[in-house]
Amino acid sequence: MFDAFTHKSFEIDKCTIDLLMAGGGPPLLLLHGFPETRAAWHKVAPQLATEYTVILPDLPGYGDSTGPDPDAGQECHTKRAYGNIFVQLMAELGFDTFAVAGHDRGGRVAYRMALDHPEIVSRLAVLNIIPTLEVMERFTFETALKMGNWILLGQPAPLPEQLIGVSPALYLNHILDSWAADPEQITPEARAEYLRCFEKETVIAAMCAEYRCNLLDAEYDRQDRENNRRIQCPLLVLWSAGDNPGGEEDTLSVWKQWADDASGAALPGGHFLMEEAPDPTVQQMFRFFNHTRLPG
Repeated sequence: MFDAFTHKSFEIDKCTIDLLMAGGGPPLLLLHGFPETRAAWHKVAPQLATEYTVILPDLPGYGDSTGPDPDAGQECHTKRAYGNIFVQLMAELGFDTFAVAGHDRGGRVAYRMALDHPEIVSRLAVLNIIPTLEVMERFTFETALKMGNWILLGQPAPLPEQLIGVSPALYLNHILDSWAADPEQITPEARAEYLRCFEKETVIAAMCAEYRCNLLDAEYDRQDRENNRRIQCPLLVLWSAGDNPGGEEDTLSVWKQWADDASGAALPGGHFLMEEAPDPTVQQMFRFFNHTRLPG
């Protein structure tokens, strides 16, 4: 899937961050989401690498990366902690400023980085999410059924770890098939890679630990909103026309409450934009990262 990419590994904050890297030009960090790995970008990253230096890590604890040791307050698994790890990673690679795009959980790390490090993140793209606090403020019985992973993985250990561990393939494929508008767009090769990692007990534990931090992540959002801290860099918002994360409200309008310069578009397909709608996703990203503002 990534023949032209070089494999690298870095030790940062007691984590091993495993990554692939290719291309030349301005640095672009791509962060995947749940329940996937960096392979989620396999239809998109090679095209982006024709114009950018593309850095493709696995999130801490996901894929072939290892996560931080648990702490009493679980703060080491917050998006703030993960964002700080990636700032250090990019510095190790020689990049003092960079653009970042994130899907799903990776999008939450990405926007937290932009809020915490406005002098470092030059451009930000978020795919198929709204801020964590906005999710929680809209939570209903209906959304709880739709987003059962937030409820299950957030339960105290070892309940979700043991339940998922009974049949990782069953749970993984349930998520992929139920969240995708066209599950066949997630290739057998990608599914095999996701399952290879999803079957690791350490990955299941890290994913659950990360979901248990949703309340802390929302509290960080709340502090930013109360202190009028907004995303200062240009923001691209892409979301699925069939899986609008804003619910009854337009997703872009939600993000305009958090960013000074937000634009974006709904794309065809389901939750997994990079795999279900790779060409429109690449087109929008090229346009945005080449500093052409989108309407909206």
